Amino acid sequence: MKQSISPCLWYNGQAQEAAKLYCSVFANAKITAQSSIVTAIDVSGQSFILLDGGPMYQPNPSISFYYICETEEELYRIWNGLSKEGLVMMPLDKYPWAEKYGWLADKFSVSWQLAIGKISDTGQKITPSLLFTGKQYGRVDEAIANYSSVFKNTTVDGILRYGANEQPDQEGKVKHAQINLDGNKLMLMESAAAHKFTFSEGVSLTIYCETQEQIDYYWEKLTAKGGQESMCGWLKDPYGVSWQIVPTVLSKIMSDPAKAGKAAKAFMSMRKLNIEQIVQASIA
Repeated sequence: MKQSISPCLWYNGQAQEAAKLYCSVFANAKITAQSSIVTAIDVSGQSFILLDGGPMYQPNPSISFYYICETEEELYRIWNGLSKEGLVMMPLDKYPWAEKYGWLADKFSVSWQLAIGKISDTGQKITPSLLFTGKQYGRVDEAIANYSSVFKNTTVDGILRYGANEQPDQEGKVKHAQINLDGNKLMLMESAAAHKFTFSEGVSLTIYCETQEQIDYYWEKLTAKGGQESMCGWLKDPYGVSWQIVPTVLSKIMSDPAKAGKAAKAFMSMRKLNIEQIVQASIA
């Protein structure tokens, strides 16, 4: 069974509004769970968690979502829906890597790269794309090696490097890479251009674990080599990418009104989550 990883998007009281927008824009999208704080959606087989976490963070282009459109009609429908009240960063046009491509941030600051292409190019409609900038520039090769050591059954599907005349980027640095972490595709890029953003809690990656052994494993591996522990199952890896290491049983507990409050009180005081302590607190 592949390891389940879901992007988590941070909102300030707008998660349910965002879910409605995405379900209206993407043809194969549906809400799979909803509470006052968390809304879960599925878009073409990719699960997303929409978290109403408050004003502390918001998404930025350091993690965007590359969406493959198979027709121009699909591309323009999604582009028009997401660009309304949003920000266009690269206009829809022909580029060396796609006949039609554009990059935008929607009204909630979530970034999307839309391109005409074939699903066979990546094997999935949506692929999270990580952009290493600032202090993280030049670390993509290191990150690929690190993630490959953490996740089982990892493959590197391709790496495209900058040439000698692509300033300000350095020759040999990674222009674009695609990796598969135990069934979860990621794209990684790095840019030496001046950017006003870097990785933050605005977009995190959630790993769902069946056992405490799995939680302990991912927590230890992702905080090693300069990573940082945070609270409530959150951490940052050595590159500043935010991850949540979460037991699968937690969603079931939190959907039970009789248990949710007691469970939340327990895990809010934890750094790494402890399944047994959360379960016992929920039934106390």
